[in-house]
Amino acid sequence: MLNQSRLDELQSWGFNAVRLGMMWAGAEPQEGRYNHTYMSTMHNITAELSRRGIYTILDMHQDGLNSLYDGVPPWLVASFPPPEHPYPWPLKNITSWDQAYLTQQCSHNFQCLYDNYKGAADKMARFWKFVATEFRTQTSVLGYELLNEPWVGDWTADPELFLPGHAGKTNVSPLHDRVTRSVRTADDETLVFYEPVTWGYIFAEDGALGSGFAHVPGGSAYRNRSVLSYHYYCWLFQEGQPYPPYRKIFCDEILGPKLFSAVQEDLKTLGGGSFLTEFGLCRPNASDPSFSDTVECRFVLEKADSLLQSWTYWDASPGSSVLWDATGRAIPERVSMFARPYTRAVAGVPTAMTFDLNTRHFELTFASNPAIEDPTEIFVPRLHYAEGYTVMSSAELECEVDKKDHSLLYVRPKQTNDVRTFPTVTVVPSSHVNSISGNICLKVNW
Repeated sequence: MLNQSRLDELQSWGFNAVRLGMMWAGAEPQEGRYNHTYMSTMHNITAELSRRGIYTILDMHQDGLNSLYDGVPPWLVASFPPPEHPYPWPLKNITSWDQAYLTQQCSHNFQCLYDNYKGAADKMARFWKFVATEFRTQTSVLGYELLNEPWVGDWTADPELFLPGHAGKTNVSPLHDRVTRSVRTADDETLVFYEPVTWGYIFAEDGALGSGFAHVPGGSAYRNRSVLSYHYYCWLFQEGQPYPPYRKIFCDEILGPKLFSAVQEDLKTLGGGSFLTEFGLCRPNASDPSFSDTVECRFVLEKADSLLQSWTYWDASPGSSVLWDATGRAIPERVSMFARPYTRAVAGVPTAMTFDLNTRHFELTFASNPAIEDPTEIFVPRLHYAEGYTVMSSAELECEVDKKDHSLLYVRPKQTNDVRTFPTVTVVPSSHVNSISGNICLKVNW
């Protein structure tokens, strides 16, 4: 059953997207027989999220392509021939779920899917066509994420598959093309989210060290309906541990910037959008800025802001949530890190967006488009501005808040023919106004 109060809290904090597991095993527990009770539940969840202004990314989640651990149906795995060596070869034992990827069984199963063994890839395509048919009219469904963290395939037969560009070109991209073609026969409009292998994000090039994608799934005609989904976890970061300088340097000055840069470079070639659909394992304490989890989460969020990049944190499910404790009480020291002011709609093209957690100063700059009649919309979380907030802006702008919800700020030009090329909007706590110079557009009290 959905926890309504938690959904209400997510809405009040400004969250407007949820990555929701659309499990193949749940939708098709027996081959060719779909579970309409499961699909009805998924419809109910997405509808409840939509009622709160929250979009849904339907994610076919898997970890290790093993029906014991993820959403892949057991009947699919059972249809594959056994690998040459028994599980967990070449490892002696498995102590964590992620080690399963290195087993021959996992790699072999992925290769069977990529090779369309006994129609395995076609069956996956039919599953996604069924999902697309079910949700094509539900506009709050932002997109279909075809396969979480695809593995390289059978590296024991082809060790070069560990080169992500080779794996992407040989295995992953053709599968995404096949599935997307099926989706598009049912739904030609909803976004398709696609992923390369996880370390294919680090190097932006078309060769062996890149993603291996030469085009978005379905071809270049679908650039405006395709989203490169990527994840960021620093290999050296350890949750809740002191942050040695060498780890921080590797994570926040080498690996992280390299990954974000590679994604942006790939988009220049591929086209389409991008979405940081997973990051996390950092549980910040906003009152302790030197805490390693705070430092790491803050780096990712500020980097995402600087790139105007959407994100979803892993994860907010009961029992493992970063936002609530074991009793269901929200943890303000964590929530305040993620509940940030941000622009939800721009009358033009955004060029820069920043939020300083310490000062609580937010700033947006955008290239205005006078032809757009709707206002620029900014979400201002009460959590950071309990004493009220003041909006400062370029002189030619006027500001107002939503009559029912003062967290929603609307900004528009006073006259359509009097707009600067790059107007700026700044939000600060009202108590900070005397220390800042500029044009005051609006003062807001709750």
